[in-house]
This record gives sequence, C-alpha cells and structure tokens, in this order.
Amino acid sequence: MKKVFTLLTLSFLQFLFSGCNDSTAKVEHPVIVQGTMEFKNYDLEEQGPILLSGLWKFRWLYWKSSGLESQNSYEIVSIPSSWNGKNGARLGEGYGTYELNVKLNRNYGELAFILQEQSSSYFLYVNGKLLASCGEVEFPSNSDITIFEVRPAWCNKLVKFTPEGEELQIDMQIANRDHRLGGFWAPIRFGTSSSLEKTWNAERFLDLFLAGGLFCIGLLHLIYAIVRRGEAASMYFGTYCVIMAARGLFSGTRIISEYLDFLKYHHYVRIEYVTFYLAIPVFLSYILSVFPRELKRILVDLVWWIAVGACIVVLVFPVRIFTFTITVYYLVAFLAGTLGLFSLTKAALRRRKGALIILAGFVFVYAAMIHDILYATFYLDTGYFTNIGAFVFIVAQSVFLSIRSSESLDRLLDLSRNLERRVEERTKQLRNALRLIQNDLNVAREIQKGLLNLEETAEKKIGKIKFGIWHKPLAEVGGDLYDITELPDGKLRIFLADAPGHGIQAALITILIRNIYEDLRLKEESPGKLLSAIGSQFYGKYGNVSTFFSASILEISPDGKKLTLSLAGSPPVLIRNKDEEHVVECENPLVGLLENFHFEDKEVLLTPGFRILCFTDGLTESSRLPGDFYGIERVLATVRTGDSQSLEELLRDIQDDLLRFLGSSEPKDDILILGMEDQRS
Repeated sequence: MKKVFTLLTLSFLQFLFSGCNDSTAKVEHPVIVQGTMEFKNYDLEEQGPILLSGLWKFRWLYWKSSGLESQNSYEIVSIPSSWNGKNGARLGEGYGTYELNVKLNRNYGELAFILQEQSSSYFLYVNGKLLASCGEVEFPSNSDITIFEVRPAWCNKLVKFTPEGEELQIDMQIANRDHRLGGFWAPIRFGTSSSLEKTWNAERFLDLFLAGGLFCIGLLHLIYAIVRRGEAASMYFGTYCVIMAARGLFSGTRIISEYLDFLKYHHYVRIEYVTFYLAIPVFLSYILSVFPRELKRILVDLVWWIAVGACIVVLVFPVRIFTFTITVYYLVAFLAGTLGLFSLTKAALRRRKGALIILAGFVFVYAAMIHDILYATFYLDTGYFTNIGAFVFIVAQSVFLSIRSSESLDRLLDLSRNLERRVEERTKQLRNALRLIQNDLNVAREIQKGLLNLEETAEKKIGKIKFGIWHKPLAEVGGDLYDITELPDGKLRIFLADAPGHGIQAALITILIRNIYEDLRLKEESPGKLLSAIGSQFYGKYGNVSTFFSASILEISPDGKKLTLSLAGSPPVLIRNKDEEHVVECENPLVGLLENFHFEDKEVLLTPGFRILCFTDGLTESSRLPGDFYGIERVLATVRTGDSQSLEELLRDIQDDLLRFLGSSEPKDDILILGMEDQRS
C-alpha cells in the first residue's frame, strides 16, 4: 500500500510540475550506469542540459588531496542520495569521493556545471583539475583517515570550463561534520556554457521575482492589518507572504548571498529551517481567520506550539543537533497541510464565500509542500517548488480579493445612484414614525393630566391659603406629581413626588405613586406616618424592580398656625414668616428604598402672612455647564427679595431667573414649583 501511494504521489507531482523543468523532450537520454555516462545520439546543444543523476562510483573516506589512501573499494550509489545508514554504520559525519566518467560524442567547446550545496562542503575536479570548491577541509593527521576538520559553507555556483578532449573524469569530493545528512544531495546539471548560463540567470531571476512579489504583497497586507485593527486574515496572510519571500531568498539559488557576505553556513541553515517551521502554523491561522467554523482552533494552537518549540531548538542548538528536528516536522507539515485541505474543502462544500478560489490556490501549495518533502528525502531530483506554489496561491487569493472588491464597488455604485431616493424614503419613514410617536405622547400627556389633575400653571385657593403652581415637564409627559387635599378635620395636606428619570417611564411611575397615595392619604394622621405607609406598600409591590422616588408631605393646621412636614430624599422646603426664615432640610432616604422605614415629622410654627415654597430637584440641579448648578442659594435670594410681590409674581421671577441662568442650555429634568401663602390680614 505504501508503494502504491508513493507511485501515485510521484505521478501526480510529475504531471503537476512537469512544466517547471528546464528540459525539453528527451530522446535517448544518456544514462549513468556503473559510474559511466556515454553520449551517443544525445546532443547537448540541440536537446539542452541534463542532470548527472544515476549510479555513480563512490569511495568512502577517500580524499585525493589529503595524501591518505582509503582501503575501501568503490561502491555504486544512486545520486542524489545521502550516505547515512550505509551498511548500518555511517552517520552524517564523514567524507568521500564520487566518481563519474563522461564520454562525449563530439567537441562542444565551452561547457558548464550548475552546482548546488552538498552537505557542508564540496570540491569538484574534472580530469584532475579543481574547478569549484565550497568550504574548507583539513586533515591534521597523516596516519588516521577518520580525523578531519571542515569549515562548512553552502554554495550554488555556475562553473564554466573547456575540456581538452571528449572524455571527462568528474570527481565530486564531499565532506560533512555539521549537518544531519551527508552525501551528494542535489545532482549536477551539465550542458553547454550558453544554455546553462541562460538557465542559471532564469532561475535566479525567478527566485528574485517571486521573493519580491511575495514581499510586496505581504507588506501591503500587513499595512492594511495595522490600519484596520483586528484584521486577522490580512495580518496572517501578510506574515505568510513575508516568510515565504525570505525563504525564497535564502534557499534555492540563495541569491541573497551575493549581497550579504557576512552570513555564514549556519545562518542559512537556521533561516531555511525557521521559515519552513513558521510558514505552516501561520498559514493555518490564516485559514482559521477566514473560515473559523471549518477549522478547530485547538488544532492550530497545537501546530503553533510544535513550531515554536522547533524554532527554539533551531535557534539555540548547533546545526548537527537541530537538523534532526526536520524528520519529525515533515510529518507535522503533512498533517497540517491535510488539515488545511480538509477545512477548505469543507468550506467550499458549505458554499462559503471565496472558499472555492482559496481551495484551488491551496492545492498548489499543498502539492508543492509534498513535492519539497519528497525532494528533501531524495525521492525526487527536481528542486524546491514551495515558492512557486505560494505564488500561485497568492494569485488565487488576489482573484478572490478582486471579486470581493468588485462586489463591494458594485454595492457602492448602487448606493451612490440611489442614495438620494433612499434618503427621501428614510426621511419620509422617520417623519411618519415621529408623527406617530408625537401623537402617542400627546395622548399620553392628556391621559396623565386627566388622571393626576396636573396643569403647567395653576392657581388655587382653599380658605385663607392661596396656592401657585408652575409645572414644566421635560417632555410631553413627566415624572413630577403634586396633590392638594383638604382633610375632613380642616387640615390642608400637600403632596409632592418626583419619580426617577423623565418621559414615559417616569410618567408611568407617577400613576403608581398616585394610586398608593390616594388609598392612604385619608387613613394616616400625620405626614411621617403617611410617608412610612406609602414606602412600605411601594417596597412590597415594586421593590423587585428597584423603583423608588423622592417625596414631600406638608400639612397646615386648620387655624393656619402650625406646619407639620416630612421629607423623603427631596430638596429643602423654604418657609418665610413675618420676622423669620426656615429652611427645612431632608434627612430621610427615598420612598421605597428601604423596607419599613419610619419617617419622622417636623413642626414649624407659622405666623399670619407666611409664605412656603417647595419644589423638586429639577429646579436646583439645572445646570448650564458640568458642575455649575442653579442651586438653593439662588432660590433663597429670589424669595427674600420678593416679600412685596404676589405669589404669582414670585413664581414668575424664579422662572425668569432660571431661564437667564441657563442661557442657551435646556433643563435636564422635569421642574415643579409649588408655592403657598397665607392671605389673612
């Protein structure tokens, strides 16, 4: 089953990436057999370069320039491959010489090789002459062939040469001490100088183009994510593009090495590993941000933890240790890619917007990732294609963004064309709704006036006591309430209440207050007992909704010589006798705030001609600026200067003074002022 899966995978990848190879249709391609390649009918100029992959001769622990001779005979090995595990004894550390004899069919003039990195150092000889080297190798012992030192380097080179004959003896000497794997990783490309130079320049241009495109697109998305805070999809997508751009510069042809001379072998290895490790969870996070219902966050977090742990190992430990992490991470990458493919397929089946386009692009990324894993494990000798897959995905993502932007533009154009008509329709709807609300408020105002006997301005006289009222609700209906009643024993009982808030809610509460007050106003013999009874009933009925209010109850004796009053959370009551002034402050909580609270009575002696003023906090707490209230002092000043005025004139002066104080500001609450005066001579 495993062989069948491998064959199917290789067939699919060969079909998918067949257009990426630089080779043309091949006829009688020369094959390397037993370390020999013979050109018969194959022409390098007409049919293009070839890969020197096949069965090379290999001598383990043999190095020509060391002066040490290996007793090991040559063996036949497949190129590309790693020498690890041969005969169950070899590790990545070691050195050896790969030998190939090439028999040309004619004189081609100048030829060339394209060399990629091999383990941690290599030396290429042709007919005994050194053509290219990467890194340095030293043999400090003249007798022990196992002792050697390597100064590693990773090099990709284009090497040109002119052979002296039609037979080439190629020796590739490779030494490794740092990497997990040792051996001939990537086959040499061989061809004419002109054709290989074109291939070399084209590959470098492609890497630079892909890296530059990925970086620009990534930077654009990152800027967009910064400007639009919380745009997770743009942030992850931009980060993925930047990571893949860096990977494209530091792997493949490693074109960045021409501009950053200070980078060493271990820098390239670390960057290549870290970019691969981080690209997987960043891409999964992008899918999660776009389709959160199709992908489990816990799985993405798990991949993140594995990736971060692997990156820490790469950054902390030397190359010979951290390169072992790649074998485990290949499995993580394959499972993560399968998870992303499954999630995008599920999103496409559920008809999520843009899922089909993103899925189509992801197929290339997934196929390229599997291809690179197979290439890194020597199943393929085609090179890395991750950047190409990422670029195809970005093209698909761009198509998705273009479609979405086009739809948004269409909606904006439609809105622009029909904006005036829609504004008129909405304005008409709002006017109709406002008219209905206004009608309802007018009806509510008349109902409230009818139920509570409230008037905005009123005058009333009972016996020798004259009353003046100024009632100004903030809206059509309000939360202030008053009542004046003559008791059977001749006492006058005055009741003021202020429900919390204003508008419809406060108006409804005043009806509840009035109902309870009317049930109790003739049953209790003093203002304090009446307030206590009202508070108990109100708490019992409406305490569960935390409804309470301020109130004042005043009671004038039949002979007009005594005032008994009880206040609950209300402003002070002002009393002006002939030669004295009383300001009775409230010392009790709001009605209904506490269960079974006992309100005390206060008594004030009255003299003929007295004047009493009581009001709600809408008067004293009116403000034109924050913290600048009208206050009780201004009310007192007006009362003191109005002794010679009638009650109607006094209330009008208070009203005018309040309006002057507010200026262009408006009251913030209902206002109720109730004045009374003794008209006995």
